[in-house]
Amino acid sequence: MRTNAIAQPGAFRRPGIRGIGAMIALVATMANGQGRGAQEAGEKPVVLVPPFENQSRYHETMRFEAATGIAPDRPDRRVSVDRYSEVPRSLLEDMLGQLRGVTIIARQRVDALLGDPRFGGAGGQVDTETAIRLGTQLCANLIVSGGIVDLRDERRQFQGYGIQTDNIEVQCSIRVRLLDVATETVRFSKLVKGSKSYLATTSGATSTSDRNFAAIEATLQQLEHDSQFRTAILGGKSGATDADELVEVEFAPKPENSDIEIDGKYVGGSPLKRRLPSGTEHKVRIGKGGYKSWEGIIVPEPGMRITRELEPGR
Repeated sequence: MRTNAIAQPGAFRRPGIRGIGAMIALVATMANGQGRGAQEAGEKPVVLVPPFENQSRYHETMRFEAATGIAPDRPDRRVSVDRYSEVPRSLLEDMLGQLRGVTIIARQRVDALLGDPRFGGAGGQVDTETAIRLGTQLCANLIVSGGIVDLRDERRQFQGYGIQTDNIEVQCSIRVRLLDVATETVRFSKLVKGSKSYLATTSGATSTSDRNFAAIEATLQQLEHDSQFRTAILGGKSGATDADELVEVEFAPKPENSDIEIDGKYVGGSPLKRRLPSGTEHKVRIGKGGYKSWEGIIVPEPGMRITRELEPGR
């Protein structure tokens, strides 16, 4: 089992008034130098993921206590955030943590600085300028940011045997951007679209929040096998192993006994394990009668597991 490197919070003491300006300038110089060095020398990416912007009509407030990160004698603060801003952030942190050689800046450090007056005391949304400043302060060389552009339901009703059934399809659009801290340029930008389908009857239904969060997850899962996103994160590398090495990929989609095709060739029914060359793209198709087929591109790496959930067919 691969262990992912996570940057842990360090001791961060409040400097004297005279030292604040010098410290900021020094940190900015060091971070920019590190960022350029990482880009030129191919060093490992250090990624910061701030809260996402939520432009949808759905909002849900959650409250928690966060350390200020300024000094030990400063009390914790009460923070109110939109769950729809935090969910994409958590999913992307988990996703990026699966990439070998990627370090994720610990969220506690990011949230502590977001409450700092020097960063506007922001509690939720982070604009590009603030994100770059955060990355510079925390010595990250990449920032994954973005926002939920839209969340909407499409319903179709059926009635029979005294039971009314609604087919609910939650459609989601999320903008994801990858910022290079050193150059302050966008390495990757994409509007990712996805959906999640549910059946609801008069006897019960999945809550709106659960449906929406599942649709957000299904949408962001598309980035797992997006070769352009992976290349942008890893600095032009398609993987950490040699292209000729075979690695085992597990296919465990839902429902079971789905047909698996790799590069246009049927290889068996799921669950299935297959050894594939790492560092190269492979086209995968998963299908089953009564369900919509899924197609995507994967770049095999050790420990990869495909758990796509097929949507019921129409």
